[in-house]
This record gives sequence, structure tokens and C-alpha cells, in this order.
Amino acid sequence: MRTIFSILLIMVFVQTTVSVRAEQQDVKLTAVMKGSTTIGGKQIEYPKTDKAEMASVLIDIQPGKESGRHMHPVPTYVHVLEGTLTVEFEDGSCQTFQAGSGFLEVVNTWHNGKNLGDVPLKFLVVFAGEEGKPNLIRPEKH
Repeated sequence: MRTIFSILLIMVFVQTTVSVRAEQQDVKLTAVMKGSTTIGGKQIEYPKTDKAEMASVLIDIQPGKESGRHMHPVPTYVHVLEGTLTVEFEDGSCQTFQAGSGFLEVVNTWHNGKNLGDVPLKFLVVFAGEEGKPNLIRPEKH
């Protein structure tokens, strides 16, 4: 777990403080996100485990469609690649994220990702989880 935490810290440090200089100026580094709190305002906490696991998925949502109600039991980073992502919470409140933006998703909080726009939505989701445990939980159907 310390290894993953160290790697994440190094990535954030490099992304936000180091200026990349290639001989031909072909490399540009742009800081996207740096944070320690989720979009719900809670401090992130990494799983305390000896079986740390990073996982990532690309998600495509067509206009007018949604991901469905779910929650994440682990810290989750989201980066919007195309379109606009609207995250709706249990109380009906929403937060909207445009292409190019990144954020730390809420943890252990029911929410739904929606594409309320007219173009397809594509985003990258990165989970800092634990081997053998789910990164996403859906409500039980009764």
C-alpha cells in the first residue's frame, strides 16, 4: 500500500512541480488535478492492506443515458475525456464536469453519472483499491 501511495505522490509531484524540457520542445506537461478531498468534501483515505491494486476503466455513455446508481468503497479518480459528465447525488444535487477536467469521486456515497448533453461522453476512471475486492457497488435488487 505504501508503494502505491508513494507512486501516487510522485506522480502528483511530477505533474505539478516539474517543468519538462525536451530538446525540441515537443513535450508539454499540464496539471489536471491535485487534491486530497472528494467532490463530496471528504478527505481521501487509502485502503489499509497488503494487497493494494490499481485498476482503470474507460466508460462511454451515450447522450441521454446514465451509469446507474452505484458507489465506490475506495478512492477513485475520474478524468473526463469527451463530453460533459453530470454526477447526481442521493439528495438530487448535481455537479458537472467538462472534457479535460479531473476530480476525486465520492467514496461510500450513492451517486449516478449522467450524460445530459447531445454528444457522447467518455471518461477514464482510476481506482486505488484492494485485490479481490470490488471497486464499484450497485444497490441490491429486491
